[in-house]
Amino acid sequence: MQLAIILPPLKANALEELRFEELLTARVCLAVSCAHPFARRQSVSLADAAREPFIGLTHEEYPRYLEYLNAIFARVNDKPRLVEEHDGWSGVFSAVAAGTGVALTSDAFNYVFNDRIKCLRLTPEPKRVAIGIITRKGKLGPAAEKFCQCAKEAFVAIR
Repeated sequence: MQLAIILPPLKANALEELRFEELLTARVCLAVSCAHPFARRQSVSLADAAREPFIGLTHEEYPRYLEYLNAIFARVNDKPRLVEEHDGWSGVFSAVAAGTGVALTSDAFNYVFNDRIKCLRLTPEPKRVAIGIITRKGKLGPAAEKFCQCAKEAFVAIR
């Protein structure tokens, strides 16, 4: 791997051999279908959200997804129950739009399925998540350097 655009690991020491450069921070939101009873609200409590069936990402492809889910719901008694897992965000958003369940997302993805999914603020609001570029430490090759520069410019445009 030369580089990736990711959320950083929750444990700082996981980046020992790597460099992470933040591109933006995003609000953690709850994605619901437009037909979901919560869709009429502006926000939903973490406790209410935890009682809903959750759509998530597969552990094999996204091993840290459960870490983030558990960290966000650590302060509430009820914990989210995953009813379906997908190997990418398009599957997660399609299942949410179909009314199968709800999902955690960020306001950085508000434009995806915006006519079929509503993103709601969570209360209390979880800590914002960083999205950035992770690379090996040291000098990057010309193609990787150019990609990083283009990514920075693209993320500035969506801030």
